[in-house]
This record gives sequence, C-alpha cells and structure tokens, in this order.
Amino acid sequence: MLDNFREWLSDNLRYILLGLAVLLVVIVSVCVVRLIRGGSSKPKSPGQSPKVTSNVSTKAEEEEATEDGSFSMEAPATTSEDLVRDDPVILALVQKYYTALAAKDADILASIVSPWNDEVKASILSNSAIQSYNDIATYSKKGPVDGSYVVYAYYKGKIAGISSEAPSLSMLYVVTDESGDLVVSTDVSSQEVSDYLKKVSSDEDVQELIDDVNKLFAKAEDADPTLKAYMNGEAVVEETNAGGGSTATKATATSGVNIRAEGSTSAAILDTLYVGAEVTVIERGTDWTHINYTENGSTIDGYVASQYLNFGD
Repeated sequence: MLDNFREWLSDNLRYILLGLAVLLVVIVSVCVVRLIRGGSSKPKSPGQSPKVTSNVSTKAEEEEATEDGSFSMEAPATTSEDLVRDDPVILALVQKYYTALAAKDADILASIVSPWNDEVKASILSNSAIQSYNDIATYSKKGPVDGSYVVYAYYKGKIAGISSEAPSLSMLYVVTDESGDLVVSTDVSSQEVSDYLKKVSSDEDVQELIDDVNKLFAKAEDADPTLKAYMNGEAVVEETNAGGGSTATKATATSGVNIRAEGSTSAAILDTLYVGAEVTVIERGTDWTHINYTENGSTIDGYVASQYLNFGD
C-alpha cells in the first residue's frame, strides 16, 4: 500500500506543487491588500508630520467679499511639501527687514543685511514709493547650503498718495551668519547660488504662488482706479541728469515674468520679476526689451517680453 502511495505521489507531484503555488499567491495577495488598506488608517507616530500637498484657495474663498463690498487680500494659502508658510524665525526677520525698510532705518538694516556697504545701502533705500509693508507672510524653501533659505515675502504695499494697498511678492535670500542668526544676504554672485535661485523660482509651487499674488494684484487694480492709474502711468518715470538729458527710462512689470539671458523663450532664465517690480530699460523692442534689474544690491542684465512691461505710454 505504501508503494502504491509513493507511485501516486510521484505521478501527481507536479500538480500538487502547482496547487501549493497558487495557494501561496492567494495568501500573499490578501496580505498585501490588507497592508495597503491598513496603511491609510494607521495612526502616525508622535511628531510625525503628514505630507502636505498643494493647498490653493478655492474660487469661493478668493472671491469672498468683506462687509464693505471689497474683496479679501489675505496671503495666498499656497503651500507644498517643500514650501513652508510663516516659519516663525524667518517671518520675524522679514517683518523686521520691511519695517526698517519703510522707516529708512539704515542702522537696523545694517544689522540684518549682509554684506552691508554703501552700494547695498543706496540700492535698498532707493525705493521711496512704498510707505509701509503690511500683513507680511513668508513662504520659504531650503537654500543651496546648510542654514540658507529662499524666501518669498508677501505683503500689501501702501503706496504714497493711494488709499488701496497693493498685494506684492518679493524674493529674499536668507542665510545663517557666523553668530548663528538669520540675515538677509545680498551676495548672490556665486554660480551655485544663482543657479539654485533660478531653479527654485521655476518650481511648480512657487509659480503657483506667483500666479495667486498676480490675481490678487489684478483684483486690487480693478477695485481701485487710482491704483490702476498709478501702475499704468505714474509709476513709470524718466530719470534725468544734471544737464537735463535723459539717462534711463524706467518700466514696471505688470505680471510675474521671467528675465532671460536673450530675447527668446528658449533662453536661460536669469531671474523672475514680480508685479510692480521696476526695471531700467536699456533698449525697448517690439517683442523683447533689454533691461537691467537691481534687487538686494545685485544687478541682472537680461531681456523681458515687452508685453509684460508698462512703459507709461
């Protein structure tokens, strides 16, 4: 009888093994499904942060009106896994920076801006149009080196002679100094830093943030004809030298737009202009305009699509 069983087992062994294999696949599949389903409801360990995805204001929120009929100009809710909203230390630095900038307080600026010299001082304090920077919010990403950050500062700028505030966005490069404090850096001359800033400015979440601020600014213009008139003419000035001759023409960005190395959409992106940013016009063209743009003591020579510049004419 044992010999008969051995003979049967020999004849049917491959079928038995095939059946066991199928059973094993079924068991493994059930386990995998349970793990996947269980993973979505498994509680996170203490201190573990959930992954944050893009969180843009809904259309209803964007168009929510206040009691007096005006629209809300709250800072965009745009965030991402890498774009941090209102980091306490960074926010405190940026608030201090813009408060000192509005007050033209060179002493405070010298303590939080590095390097600080006569050229940087003249560049930073040259903007006299904005009287105050209100409702500041920050959106930051890690910078190219440890302790550095790329910061996008949102604020509502109060322009002299205009009652409405203009929603605006500026980029700051923040680093940690030798004493361990955060400061606004005006040294972005290294290729590593320059390339990194360009890369971050083209990130999807940053472009989304810029687009949100552009929409807020457009609404502010539509709500206040004086602000719109200012941006369409009064903000554009022509500088003259001592002899009365024209030295340079200024233009103002009407939208978030890239500064490129050449007059072509395929040329390298050098930086990004934001709504209201003022540039010096070197040569105006039908499609592309050669400009110089100075920010935080650093001047960029490049080209901007003419349709996004307001020349005052």
